[in-house]
Amino acid sequence: MNSLKNNLISLIAAILLFVPARAQETSLLSAGAWQQEQVAEGIILRQAAFEGSLFGANQYLCVLEVAPGAHFDIVPADDKTLAKTTDLAARQGAVAAVNGSFFNMRAPYGSVNYLRVDGVALAPNALDSYENPGSGRSTRQTAAVATWRGGLYVLKADDLRTWEKYIAAEDIVTTGPLLLVGGELEPVVADNFNKTRHPRTAVGRRADGTVLLVVADGRNEQATGLSMLELQEVMAALGCRDAVNLDGGGSTTMVVRGEVVNHPSDNKRFDPAGERVVANIICVK
Repeated sequence: MNSLKNNLISLIAAILLFVPARAQETSLLSAGAWQQEQVAEGIILRQAAFEGSLFGANQYLCVLEVAPGAHFDIVPADDKTLAKTTDLAARQGAVAAVNGSFFNMRAPYGSVNYLRVDGVALAPNALDSYENPGSGRSTRQTAAVATWRGGLYVLKADDLRTWEKYIAAEDIVTTGPLLLVGGELEPVVADNFNKTRHPRTAVGRRADGTVLLVVADGRNEQATGLSMLELQEVMAALGCRDAVNLDGGGSTTMVVRGEVVNHPSDNKRFDPAGERVVANIICVK
């Protein structure tokens, strides 16, 4: 944990300008490590490569910062099929998107987490998972991403077994593990999925309503990937009050204006061409 905190110092220094009302420049940002692009009004894409300087490893991060007022949707692939994030985003005319929550990669294809779109339930949680046999809920189902009147929110599960069914939202998908609630770090289970570095996708929300869509590349010499604790520290450093992990690994993809802007790992090359088909996405219009 001490090494995480020490490495986090350099990340915080690199990201101070991401936090509203901070005017000071930092050495890393002024050196041009972060590339910034105005994608649309209120939507900024920032990308950076860290050469051994983030958690002692090579890393590549993409951060899409979306100011309040944008419209978010959770978009599923067609029933019993999978589709690329680029294709699902194009169908919606979305400005940007990231891959969504967990799914079956073999038939029957589809979400293994509770999924509701436009008020219609499309998939239940796959209960009694191999991670928590007998518990009725996977650690990847301990939170939800929900949209309400176009806004996007991160919600924590309560003790009710089917709590997500009662959330007042248009779109909702369960996911996890939960990373931050009210600015406080949530406990993270020390299992292999969380301890091992992988490509990661996450969504967070600042206190002012700004939403961050974040991807960290991995499984490559140029981008090692993050453990869940490292992802948690990144989301905290970015100023998120609430944050949650989405599906990662080969699914990790960010699309902006129809183009993949990160380096999905399924083709084992550090390029945008390794995109995997997924069951659902989170997009912004």
